[in-house]
Amino acid sequence: MILYLVDQGNLKEVKKPVFSIGDTYIVDDDRTIYVWIGSKCSVDEKTAGAAQARTLDQQRGGAAKIITIDQNQETADFMKTINTMGAMKVVEKNYAKTLLKDVSTGDFAGFSEWKNVLYRVSAEEFDGINTMKMIQVPFAKDSLDSEDAFIADLGNKVYIWQGSACNVKEKVKAGQWARHIDAERAGAQNEKIFEEGDDSEFLTALGRGVDYKESDAVQFRAESVLEPETEADKVAAEIQPEFKSEVRDVTPNDIKADIAHIKEVSASSASPGIPGRHDDSLLTVEKPEGRRKCPKCNTENKMMIHETVDKSNVILDYPRVYGKKYKCGQCGQEWREK
Repeated sequence: MILYLVDQGNLKEVKKPVFSIGDTYIVDDDRTIYVWIGSKCSVDEKTAGAAQARTLDQQRGGAAKIITIDQNQETADFMKTINTMGAMKVVEKNYAKTLLKDVSTGDFAGFSEWKNVLYRVSAEEFDGINTMKMIQVPFAKDSLDSEDAFIADLGNKVYIWQGSACNVKEKVKAGQWARHIDAERAGAQNEKIFEEGDDSEFLTALGRGVDYKESDAVQFRAESVLEPETEADKVAAEIQPEFKSEVRDVTPNDIKADIAHIKEVSASSASPGIPGRHDDSLLTVEKPEGRRKCPKCNTENKMMIHETVDKSNVILDYPRVYGKKYKCGQCGQEWREK
């Protein structure tokens, strides 16, 4: 499969599935030739795209099928073909230039020309998880929607925002695409996940705008005899290394004792979920075999027992999955079950 951009009537091969809404693209899949038309491309570009598709077809004897695809009308077969190249990004024309650059060196090559981008990841308008695509939206807080996930591409950082009502498919695809963005560039983007309501750092990044640039490169203070000695230097010089005066031989019994101690500590802190990722202050009881009842007042009325998400109990980090907790409407007792 080959992807072409129709550039001033000519075909220009591109290696990444970045589609500008102001252009026309040709996807040559040998037996099928797709002509993708952006919502803001000119009549001339549409005409040139159709002409180039016919030329490609004639070069192989007229056996190919030519299909025109308007933006937001992508078929499942078209998306399946595009996904062989990676995640499909639909962006404005002025963003496509930097996204199509080949990055190979530096903290982030071409970072000086970078524009921050915000993508919406939504499963609602697509038939399946493999037909989803990334759609650019304005880089602003107002673009966020609780029912979707979003990816903020900051050049050398990638943030994922998960709405409170977004589904698992959206969380999974956002994570996959964020890692794919990292694979396209030199260095690690170390994508970070934020959840709605616990997203101050994400919102701060949006507030800084599309032109804000932040590098992770560490600046070192050069050592020079011309630089005056600081108070921190004096304190550091006075710190002496500590040496152990006695080295004890470790016996097999010592190792067994250490292992037993580790098991004992792990068992005492065990709870439903990931160790260290829960709140021990919440009452934890054994899961009942029959009808659920309040551990305090013993009511079994299911209308009085309310189930909610327990955000203090992380069961799975990616995609983020929480445990459940219960509250008695009669006595107010809260608890979770093993």
